[in-house]
Amino acid sequence: MQFSPRLLCAAGSLAVFVAASRPAEAVDVYIVAGQSNGWRISHLSQGDEKAPESPHDVHYFGMKCVTEPDRPDVSPVLTRLDPNTMGYGLAESLLELSDDDIIFVQFCRCGSGLWNKKVNGWYPGDDPQNGQTHDTALYGLFLKYVAACRATAEERGLEWDLRGLFWHQGESDSRRPVAEYEPDFRNLIWRFRHDLRDGLPIVVGHIRELDDGDRAVNAMFDRLADEDPLFSAVPTRDLQFEPDRDGKPNVHIARAGCHELGRRMATALQKIEEEQTAPRNEDATEGSRR
Repeated sequence: MQFSPRLLCAAGSLAVFVAASRPAEAVDVYIVAGQSNGWRISHLSQGDEKAPESPHDVHYFGMKCVTEPDRPDVSPVLTRLDPNTMGYGLAESLLELSDDDIIFVQFCRCGSGLWNKKVNGWYPGDDPQNGQTHDTALYGLFLKYVAACRATAEERGLEWDLRGLFWHQGESDSRRPVAEYEPDFRNLIWRFRHDLRDGLPIVVGHIRELDDGDRAVNAMFDRLADEDPLFSAVPTRDLQFEPDRDGKPNVHIARAGCHELGRRMATALQKIEEEQTAPRNEDATEGSRR
């Protein structure tokens, strides 16, 4: 049986209409940002199809650590995770937390600092809350990158639901006074929530404490965590780090340490969410008693 071209065209249009009208699937989105250790805890690749892991997929938007892209080159769907990659601990924990497919966005530049206003620096601006932003360097590229990831996800029929951001950075700023780093970091946190999602939960990992500068950065993270219920700082002191280089202690976290840090960061995010929902549940219970 042959169909007329007009009938075939109508059928094709109907198929497009049906696909377009199909409701999007809401998917939890997680972003990892920062410098080299952030890249480590978020680096993923496809694993063994027969591995006994989560049945859910990871829509992975990754990058190279020494580049400043404004969009991901490749965005594979990982049906299994390679346990030999350093991001395995975080991604697998987030799959369990979501109990569904997830979108995993990596934007980390090795060696990047908050003080740096050049292309490889995260400097957020002098006073972002009053319009004095700095978008010609890494932060501006980060926003374009995330927008490109979101567009790709929506083309796949996925509804973008940003659930949390993980940050690991500070080694490049620990040699300057923490009094200079802290306002830049607070401005960065403000921008993440202003540009990505109001009330965005943020989890940071401590940097390795080799001197007073490193300890001051971690103390600042802890102080901010005490002030902000949507912010958490995760310790790294007992983690495994890479062997020393040229006789100097290595600040890079080894694979086993990355796996453990990833699990801790996912747990910290879950705790933030539980503490935010608990008061509302109590209010609802109290209301039902009246």
